[in-house]
Amino acid sequence: MEHEKKDFQAKIVTFTEVYDLSQKISRQITDSSISFDVVVGIARGGVTPARLFCDFLNVDTLTSLQIRHYTSGAQQLEDVKITDPVGVNIRDKNVLLVDDVNDSGKTLSAATDQIKSLEPALLKSAVIHEKENTQIKADFVGEYLKEWKWLIYQWAVTEDILEFLNKDDMLDVPEEKALNHLRKKYKLTIDPDLYQHILEMKNNYL
Repeated sequence: MEHEKKDFQAKIVTFTEVYDLSQKISRQITDSSISFDVVVGIARGGVTPARLFCDFLNVDTLTSLQIRHYTSGAQQLEDVKITDPVGVNIRDKNVLLVDDVNDSGKTLSAATDQIKSLEPALLKSAVIHEKENTQIKADFVGEYLKEWKWLIYQWAVTEDILEFLNKDDMLDVPEEKALNHLRKKYKLTIDPDLYQHILEMKNNYL
């Protein structure tokens, strides 16, 4: 299990950070003189940045494919599974494939193979973050990470934090104890207001 990695560290990535890095990548793409007809977001994490790329690059067609590799709380599945393939015609189109993070490379590799089977004219990939250990490199990257951290994007904060607390039997302890636990075990500092918002949603998960 990924969250049992020694010296596990987690980091919350805010919407503002994702916006700024998406804009940075879009400038890279513009400078490359490549134009895209379709943006494909890898669901679920790549959907929000994919929409941003559509805005920055003036691309009308946005679609997605869903791949399961990690569940909540950094739980890694043995196999990468495409659960919802691309449902639009991308043959002879220039396609930009987008994800939030390129970690092991397995997700990006599976998505690339699936899209190539649909015979696009061109396929390029873009990720907000890319980790050093990846098996496959993205074409456009917002930020390279040399030090391994589990990235919690703001659209998955509730899901991941509740999973951490649940696995560690810390869901029902006093707030201060839970926050100290997150700081100690995951090097993760969470604002008390955010923590309360997360707890308000726990019945949707547990």
